[in-house]
Amino acid sequence: MSATLDLLALGFTAGLALAIPVGPMALLLVDTTLRQGLRIGVAGALAMASVDAGYAVVVFLAGSFVTGILGGFGLWLSLGGALILLTLGLQTIFRALRPKSRADAVTGSERTATSAWRTFGKFAGATLVNPPTALYFLAITPSLAGLAESDPLGATFAFAAGVFLGSVLWQQGLALTGAVIRGITTPRVRIWLSLTGGAMIVTLALVLAAKALGAN
Repeated sequence: MSATLDLLALGFTAGLALAIPVGPMALLLVDTTLRQGLRIGVAGALAMASVDAGYAVVVFLAGSFVTGILGGFGLWLSLGGALILLTLGLQTIFRALRPKSRADAVTGSERTATSAWRTFGKFAGATLVNPPTALYFLAITPSLAGLAESDPLGATFAFAAGVFLGSVLWQQGLALTGAVIRGITTPRVRIWLSLTGGAMIVTLALVLAAKALGAN
């Protein structure tokens, strides 16, 4: 039981440490909540935490296999992830610049056209094609091998559960931040915030692509 609790605590710390750095997905989550509301933001946060936990399970159970995949397709996965982020960033900018959005800013009306399930799928897909997440867990899991010897399967899911809890705690905090900003700003201000967030996502996507190309 002690080893299980240790792995749960280590997973929680790892998930929190993975989620805390502000990246393009974090910006997208805040912007989505800002535009669509807390319910939609919660769905996006759950998707990101679920993928983090899924990566923890896969790497814990098949680390060498994952290493081989990333070694062979790492560049393409990185470029694919950067392309998805670039697309999402441009969508954020174009959505804010649409005449309909500007009309909403003047009239104060707002739309919630995105379902929670659609948002979950979008965020899960964008997080999934993020090789650094798998590499992060590949770097951690060797040091946990001693704790997993007696019950590898139980240890895997204890660690993954901790990762999910740590990641979802931070991601939900970001969603709540977006909801608070939504509640204290006008639609016009939210458009400018969306434009800023979209531009930052595009910039980060281009930086990720440049790093991937420069490393190969």
